[in-house]
Amino acid sequence: MYICLECNTVFENPKPLTETHGLTSPPYEVLYVCPACKGTNYKPQEIKYCHCCGARLNASRKRYCSTACENKGEKLRRQEQKRYKFLRESYIYKVVREVEEYNRRNNTRLSYGQYVALVMNVKKGKRKNVKG
Repeated sequence: MYICLECNTVFENPKPLTETHGLTSPPYEVLYVCPACKGTNYKPQEIKYCHCCGARLNASRKRYCSTACENKGEKLRRQEQKRYKFLRESYIYKVVREVEEYNRRNNTRLSYGQYVALVMNVKKGKRKNVKG
């Protein structure tokens, strides 16, 4: 979709206009113009879609096509925020961050399992050499 900046017409595709410049044979110049006013001052129009159902939005709407979609979208967003918060606070995520920090500090490439085995052996006093 395009919008003409001269007459504000919205159109699907610009119309080709052949300009002969008084020549009787090609090559002719082909201009693409607004179908309504024949102007060349147009630009692609940004098409927005509903973040919930994917319906095309009119110019007055920003993210959602209706109040129902807005409510549903906000509910889904809150659920995702809860899920991410739960994941960030989980024990496994905490250990994964520890592994990444340990690898960065010690210039190693230990996996999650190798790191857990290393930590368990250190706590028991049986430190092993683990190469990553």
